[in-house]
Amino acid sequence: MWVSSIVSLSVILITFTHMTDARWVCNPCATEDECEREPIEFCMWGEARDSCNRRVCAKGPGERCGGPLGILGQCGDGMMCKKDERCHGCSTQTFQCHP
Repeated sequence: MWVSSIVSLSVILITFTHMTDARWVCNPCATEDECEREPIEFCMWGEARDSCNRRVCAKGPGERCGGPLGILGQCGDGMMCKKDERCHGCSTQTFQCHP
């Protein structure tokens, strides 16, 4: 009984911790227009969506990506984020590559 109570409490705490982490990553869009607004700067590597579904500039070859809850961003087309949290592959926008 005591062990199952501790396990249940642990599951609840872990779930709560992940839910509060998401609030630190972003605030949800207030309107659909806010989520669809173009990024302010020119996106050399193309566009992606952040964890709150806003349009943002994608990451380029060798740039940091991924991370907890995707906080470091997504790679542009033609690249993928690997375990070293770097974009690998060749950009379809500029044809620059990172091994």
